Amino acid sequence: MSFFKLPKISDVSEKLVELKARSITDIQATFVSALGSTQSTKQVIANSLKFDITNGFDEQIIAGSVRFKLGNNTFIDRVGTLYRDVDPSNNSGTLSGTVQYGTGKIELSSWTPNTDNNLVLQSLTTTTDIPPINQVSFRTPAIPIRPSSLTVVVGTLEFGQLTLRANDNGVIETAEAHGGINYDTGFVDLYFYKKTEITAANREDIEAKNWYSVELEYEESGKQYINYPVWVAPESVRYNAVAYSYIPLDAEILGLSATRLPLDGRVPIFRTGDIGIISATKMYQMPDHVAGKTYELDDQRIAYCELEDSNGVKVPYDMYVVDYDYGKFTLSGDFALNALVPPLSAKYRYQDMGLIKDVQINGQITFTKPVTHNYPKEDSIVGSALVIGDMQARYTRKFVQQTWNSVWEDEASGGAISAQYNDALYPIEVTNNGATQERWTLVLTGDGTNFRIIGETSGQIGTGNINADCEPINPVTGAPYFIVKKEGWGAGWASGNTLRFNTVAATFPIWAIRTVKQSEPSQISDQFQIMLRGDIDRIV
Repeated sequence: MSFFKLPKISDVSEKLVELKARSITDIQATFVSALGSTQSTKQVIANSLKFDITNGFDEQIIAGSVRFKLGNNTFIDRVGTLYRDVDPSNNSGTLSGTVQYGTGKIELSSWTPNTDNNLVLQSLTTTTDIPPINQVSFRTPAIPIRPSSLTVVVGTLEFGQLTLRANDNGVIETAEAHGGINYDTGFVDLYFYKKTEITAANREDIEAKNWYSVELEYEESGKQYINYPVWVAPESVRYNAVAYSYIPLDAEILGLSATRLPLDGRVPIFRTGDIGIISATKMYQMPDHVAGKTYELDDQRIAYCELEDSNGVKVPYDMYVVDYDYGKFTLSGDFALNALVPPLSAKYRYQDMGLIKDVQINGQITFTKPVTHNYPKEDSIVGSALVIGDMQARYTRKFVQQTWNSVWEDEASGGAISAQYNDALYPIEVTNNGATQERWTLVLTGDGTNFRIIGETSGQIGTGNINADCEPINPVTGAPYFIVKKEGWGAGWASGNTLRFNTVAATFPIWAIRTVKQSEPSQISDQFQIMLRGDIDRIV
């Protein structure tokens, strides 16, 4: 309940009495006896107090100029909101109500009870020269703006204070305010209006407004509407936002020239014509761990699957077999937990790879073909692919040299020798599994039949003899680094002679650079995975 502190008539009643010439017995009279009491008292509990501080005047109040006293409380105005008993030491007070700059009406929702209710106006400034507005446009002095950090506060003439906040997309949408911000440019554009239905009851009042025009009306769902302006005091508009600031890095520290990089250092990773990969990673918790049992995942045509226990320890890969086409895996017949802690889980991933057709600035990416899986938002990511192409191990730069001078060059030095290795008939054999990126030399010793096997980065890994095939084993894969056939060695080898060649591995050089912004660490350890995709020939 609320009441206005204005002169009001407490009660009005109407009674129609028809007077005619009748006998005296038909005359009725109503009167109040002077002997009885004509006063009564009724206690009223109000949940708000309302005043009009511009009663009799049609002037606009300037924001921040209202100050009055009610009882022992002093109220001040802050952009349409009233606070009482502001502490000068910290500038804080109690939120107590609102003021309408256009009508002068004050509504208090909080005050000290059982005190004098006489309002004493201490400060008030009005004007007729500053017209109200219903649109605000401005640009922030610093950019870019952090998403969801913009807050705009305005004081309206009829609806009090409006506090507006932009969402992650920069959109501001309320019943009275419509617009948004471009976080990259810092430009803010706001319109203030209320979508109002025009009815027979309110049409006359709306058409009487000085801003009304019939062109402003529009039809929607068979009804007539108009955008009723919400007038704002221009001096009351203020905003708050958080902007990013970036420190340019030295090119020597960064490892590349930052001249053409954007201010925030970010570069696009998706371009039209590139290869993109959509992937979804999910977890499947196993109900048990029975040896030889087959478990079916929730998805088929998966690209990756591995098992781990409740502590994140990976189950050895030789203890289960994965059917990637049908999304199943089977535990080996001799499966045992050993040190693993149940329950076990299967972490799996399915993917779609395609050619990027279009990239929009809002982050939307279009592929040239439809995806073949359902990708839930919470489990899926889109990544760019580094296309490596076909890879095959091979050897290059074979030559012989008179002496080994411990200098790794790809051309022979010193005088020519008569001895030679015949790789035309007996080429050096390499395999994708065993070959590494290395420069090798076989240095003859003794009588010219034995030799040392030396790699530029591996050092001496063994010895051999020209009368037997040379097959040094790669300890990582268990396959030979290379095979030099005994039939290829000709005659004339002497101590100190060397056979030089290079092996090229079926690998691709990748620099994995991960950037972490300056902050306190949230955890001690961190990790990431690099996933390799390969095309294979299926046997039907």
